[in-house]
Amino acid sequence: MKKSLRKKNYLKAKSEYQRKKAKYNGIRKKLQMLNISLADVESGRITSTVTLYAPISGSVTKVNVSKGTYVSPQDIVMEIINTNHIHIELTAFEKDVMKIKKGQKIRFKIPEASNEYHDAEVHLVGKSINEETRTLKVHGHLHNEAKNEFAVGMFVDAQIEIANKEALALPESAVLEEGEHHVILKLESDKNGVYHFTPIEVEIGKKYNNFVAIKSDKIKGTDTFLIKGGYSLVGAEEGGGHSH
Repeated sequence: MKKSLRKKNYLKAKSEYQRKKAKYNGIRKKLQMLNISLADVESGRITSTVTLYAPISGSVTKVNVSKGTYVSPQDIVMEIINTNHIHIELTAFEKDVMKIKKGQKIRFKIPEASNEYHDAEVHLVGKSINEETRTLKVHGHLHNEAKNEFAVGMFVDAQIEIANKEALALPESAVLEEGEHHVILKLESDKNGVYHFTPIEVEIGKKYNNFVAIKSDKIKGTDTFLIKGGYSLVGAEEGGGHSH
């Protein structure tokens, strides 16, 4: 009888010990999550404040609480932005979605800042269309993050290269408009600093990055053309001057 009673008390004590140990380990984990020193607590040094550490380094851009505010686990206390890795977020129209693929080149500029273009590439294409705007998000990564002078929230003007096609092209300044026709000036000869040009009518194609595609059976890739100042030569020729 006594043996049975001792065994019963032992099992009860063992159960209580395991319960207390589980509670103790749970409290240790909570203290670790709060970045409170376990050694200080075990030695009797209790703190009344808790230091919160952000998972990333960066700048605090928004604080949603004030002193004395009750915070629940689902509340967002503050917003921190790390600008070491800036990405570009574009909005594409539904009709263009099927043309956009990962790895395609993006050229963009900040219209309010400068006309300088920067390079990026498509990293991720969204999977759902916004029902109100019928648009989709495209996520891009910059090629040169070391040259990062952007601020979060800047508006960008971007172009995505969806295909490559070779064509003869000249700067837009080289193509002269004469009514409904387009003309370029081909260099025929250069003798003693005197240049002779021949006007050639061409068909123009798409424009890109200040260049325009041109087509004519009278030109080839090795020809040389005047790329600036053509209107003044044409004007001088019409006024009885020289086209050289």
